[in-house]
Amino acid sequence: MVESGPEATGSSYVLDAVSAEGVDSVFGIIGEGNAHLIDSLNESDLTFKQARHEQAAVSMADGHARTRHGVAVCTLTHGPGLTNGATGIAAADRDNVPIVVLVGDTGIAGRETSLQYLDHPAFSKPISTYQTRIETAETIPEVLSRAFDRARTRSGPVIVEVPTDVQEAPAPEATYTPVPRPRQRIAPDADRLDEAVELLAEADHPVVLAGGGAMRSNAGDALAGFAEKVGAPIATTYFGRGVLSESHPFVSGISGTFMSPANDELLWDADVAVVVGARLSGKTTRYGELYADADVIQIDTNEESIATHQLPAVGMVADARRAVEALTDRIKANPDRATAVEETIAEAPFPWDDGFEQRPDEIDPGEFTVELSERVPDDAIVTVDSGNNTGFPAVFHDIGEDGTMLVNGNFGTMGYSLPAALGAQATAPEKTVVCYTGDGALLQVIQEIETGVRLGLPVIVAILNDRSYGIIRHRQNMIYERETASTYDSADFVQIAEGFGAEGAVVRSPEDLDVVEEFLDSDPEVPLVLDARTIPEVSRPGFPPY
Repeated sequence: MVESGPEATGSSYVLDAVSAEGVDSVFGIIGEGNAHLIDSLNESDLTFKQARHEQAAVSMADGHARTRHGVAVCTLTHGPGLTNGATGIAAADRDNVPIVVLVGDTGIAGRETSLQYLDHPAFSKPISTYQTRIETAETIPEVLSRAFDRARTRSGPVIVEVPTDVQEAPAPEATYTPVPRPRQRIAPDADRLDEAVELLAEADHPVVLAGGGAMRSNAGDALAGFAEKVGAPIATTYFGRGVLSESHPFVSGISGTFMSPANDELLWDADVAVVVGARLSGKTTRYGELYADADVIQIDTNEESIATHQLPAVGMVADARRAVEALTDRIKANPDRATAVEETIAEAPFPWDDGFEQRPDEIDPGEFTVELSERVPDDAIVTVDSGNNTGFPAVFHDIGEDGTMLVNGNFGTMGYSLPAALGAQATAPEKTVVCYTGDGALLQVIQEIETGVRLGLPVIVAILNDRSYGIIRHRQNMIYERETASTYDSADFVQIAEGFGAEGAVVRSPEDLDVVEEFLDSDPEVPLVLDARTIPEVSRPGFPPY
């Protein structure tokens, strides 16, 4: 509960309300529009974590929200502050990440004559789940309460415009009391359950496909019970990695573009696919090849997600965990099939069994990823960028018990993984955080290495450095048989890292990665930047298609 004090301003009231909502950190960058708000942080319990670019500030909040499984808060200044941050906001919107973005603005009277005027709610409407503005100090409680509610229930970014005259005005007299709505665990419809059970009773090769919705619902244990009873492998989307430890005997790996060898044996013959909190997108289905002949049972809390890519035989609007538990209670056990599926997964080869390409002074990106995975704890938080580098952690980095992989897979944002890793590390300082990025992606946010140093965030930055915009380069060679504007000379990332005050090392062989163990043993307080000079001709697993 927040109460107004005699000297309290709109800014201090906003920050106290943010704290009352259970938030402990604010990410962002100071500017003219939000300077008063940020000044009020001096009297607040909140910690301000400033990035060096607005896109990065939003992505830091994104990593924070995904790691704490709650709403994050970011503040940007008006005009260019919001437009710079728009890419991070759009990425969070596509991935359903709850962030309240407080956009400081010119005072209401001078809004449209300001040099940096922008209709922030209108600009952000296509890239956020809700947009609003605080017109007077008295409306702060109502507007903020609704903003946090929308961020939570719609699971996406919310834009709140906060004019400077509202920031500077006396705080409202009304008491701010958070009204968090408990998670709505929607029960599955009885008729839809009957239809699903009937399909499963006739199935010879049922499979489970778990996505980000299964993660958000904490449905891992329920999925394990279902799979063990019915005899079905648990394949995941990229977003679903970590819903269960990948050492679980029924977890068969990623589905689609980055298909695991086990799934290559188990998924093609699927006659019923139980799709839990996932969309049957092109990358998940190998662009329609997988599950094309299967009866799909699709479970999702969002009705709009059902049938987005493929019409299901049964579409069930329900909480993932609750629906899977209900199915498990009603299906018949098939121990023989369960044994056969478990054996197939156990006997499947590893993706690296065929070995890696060897070349002097360069390392295969797959081998680099395997070796790095073996040197970090099983419960590490792993962030992944866009581009050619995306496929290697998908296939070669193992996610163990309590491990997490944060991916911006629905917008393909270059420069996501470093700030997201910093946000995750700030949230979970006890964890090892690994950021996989390409050289092209890192060059778009390289200034955030300084943020990691300044904030004392010992993220391991793993650069798959192929001296190009790799995925574009591979597509050019495939389609045009030549390269245009996609290759360049590499920067000296170690020298840059050390210039910012971080540690750095060039990696050209597996032995060079011994520096990771030394780094982790040293109780580090700054990032470690690994410049892995990878073999540029090696394309990411599953290429083509794109």
